[in-house]
Amino acid sequence: MNKLIFGLKNMYGDIKIECLESLIANITEFDSAYLELRATGILDILIHKDFGIRGIALHLLYKLLTKLTHEQLYDIAQILYVDGPNEWQIWTLEIYKCIYDYITNYLTKEIKTSIRSLSEMFYHHVGEQLLELLSSKNEYIRVNYRNFWCDSKHLSTSSHHRLMALVDQLYSIKTENEYLNYYTNFLLECTTHNLDYNYFIFENPLDKCSFQEFPLAYQQQQQLSNSTSSIILQTQEISNRQEFISTEMLDNNNNNRNYNWLNS
Repeated sequence: MNKLIFGLKNMYGDIKIECLESLIANITEFDSAYLELRATGILDILIHKDFGIRGIALHLLYKLLTKLTHEQLYDIAQILYVDGPNEWQIWTLEIYKCIYDYITNYLTKEIKTSIRSLSEMFYHHVGEQLLELLSSKNEYIRVNYRNFWCDSKHLSTSSHHRLMALVDQLYSIKTENEYLNYYTNFLLECTTHNLDYNYFIFENPLDKCSFQEFPLAYQQQQQLSNSTSSIILQTQEISNRQEFISTEMLDNNNNNRNYNWLNS
């Protein structure tokens, strides 16, 4: 094991890939595995042009996550990004999920003031990367991350608490274009936890129901016709007003409509 890790720096191409693959099985049995891999440039491999070797490096780091320190996890999180082929994104997904759970638990415990700011920066960075993966073009990645966020550990099943969390935790400038999309989905998913969710709206299918004519009394017919006619009159008045709006008002409305509030 030591010889393989030591020789990584001098290996290139397929030989280096095969060497990394051979380390995956027993890497957790090596006490200082991460430090040795870091010394041989494992973090540099994460920004390599070849996505194949990147995926193997991610697999190695994933197996070592439980043995890494706070600072070591932060180093990895800063280098990872969500672009790339499917296999690359899957390992990135799993690493980010583990790191997010770790840093969330870490912040809820008593920690030293000196690393509080680092932890919060760490938390926001990982959270933003997770939000970016919600809009991944890969359906597996997208669904997996939505399920991750829908877990009660990350978002409360209570409508009120989830609504607050969506505004407070899940908004990011980087994902603003997709925010309304996943915000709505997470709120709709919340309804599935309601006790009434599995109840049928109708006891029997409508095609099996028997419908009968219900005779209306004269007074009921008169009330219905009066209410209908009043609605028609109100609608006509509104449409007439809209037809006779002055040209000046129309011009003003057009100017207001074209006003770019983003540059104000």
